[in-house]
Amino acid sequence: MYSISRKSFLALLLFCAGIKSKIKYFYFSDSEIKTVTKFSEVVLPIEEPGMPNLEEASVMRRLDEELYFVADEIQEDFHSAVMVLEYLPFFYGKFRCFSNLEKAERIQFLESISETESDTVRAVVGNLKLLVFLVYYGHKSTWDSISYPGPFANPPEKWSEARLHYQHLRKGDSV
Repeated sequence: MYSISRKSFLALLLFCAGIKSKIKYFYFSDSEIKTVTKFSEVVLPIEEPGMPNLEEASVMRRLDEELYFVADEIQEDFHSAVMVLEYLPFFYGKFRCFSNLEKAERIQFLESISETESDTVRAVVGNLKLLVFLVYYGHKSTWDSISYPGPFANPPEKWSEARLHYQHLRKGDSV
């Protein structure tokens, strides 16, 4: 009979649990997930009473889904915008990337650059904010909190072929 040490068993168990629980993203890299999540935490009202958090509103999954199907040029622009945001603090005297700043520092940093003369910086922050807002407030979990009754006549949600394809990819189905 083969014997396995307790340490090896625990390592194997953690490894398998990590594989099973890992969320698949098809557009974002791991570093981009971290940057966009940290950005979303400070621009969205997720700590307000009654407002859903990022997971409940499926912010990162929906961003990944939407950006996975857009044209390559738009994908590259968004990758570039996330990279600019990540390294922008270095140009303003900070010695850490955006995703490594404390929450209060991220808020202060975004406030400090809100009046910048740079069109590029304003475009990066504004466009990232716009997209994050769209997926957050477009989710049903936010509607009651903002007193939005939903679409007129409340039609059932109809998923496009692209969204169905993305769901099959996430489940690992061959399409």
